[in-house]
Amino acid sequence: MLAAVACSCLNAPSSGQAAEELSKRRTSEYANDLCGICHLLPGSAKGPDKERAPRIAAQQRAYIEAQLNAFRQQSRREPEAYDCMWGLSSALSDDLVVALAGYFASRPPDPGISGDAVWIDKGRRLFQRDGQPGPTPSCAQCHGKDAAGAGATPRLAGQLAPYLNRQLHVIRAKFRASGVMHGAAQELSDDEMHWIAEYLQSL
Repeated sequence: MLAAVACSCLNAPSSGQAAEELSKRRTSEYANDLCGICHLLPGSAKGPDKERAPRIAAQQRAYIEAQLNAFRQQSRREPEAYDCMWGLSSALSDDLVVALAGYFASRPPDPGISGDAVWIDKGRRLFQRDGQPGPTPSCAQCHGKDAAGAGATPRLAGQLAPYLNRQLHVIRAKFRASGVMHGAAQELSDDEMHWIAEYLQSL
């Protein structure tokens, strides 16, 4: 009996482990029950409004943190931000922002969605700029040739085309503080934005 008790004590999780497991479970529940209403897990926005709800599975952790904090600080000013995310993000603590960012960053990416081959090829050429110089860096220089992003630079591969197209217009209108992207978006026509979005959605 003593041996059995000793064994069960050795296998019992420590208070720290138990607290960590509880935190992970609560984060998962929050992500599914609240974030999942619009983004739908594992991150695919398959609902009726694909312009407003991006795919967030496998997104860069630092980028998710930065955007949640931008919503909390109300520095993202596009209509969907103040219609939805300003209110939702105001209830997030610093710890929950970090936890949610880690949760979604660890999810597997959604598969790409095929589309018009001509548009996709035009988008690929624009994204990579095929080595041609220009007044601003090519998309691939910052987001990577595979469009996976890094750090605070977002993953664009597999993102929904309607959302990407919408955000390029939002950035061009300076509703989002986005540094070099303001200049890059100014250089693109509406058709070029559409082609780039179609290409990225296909990855």
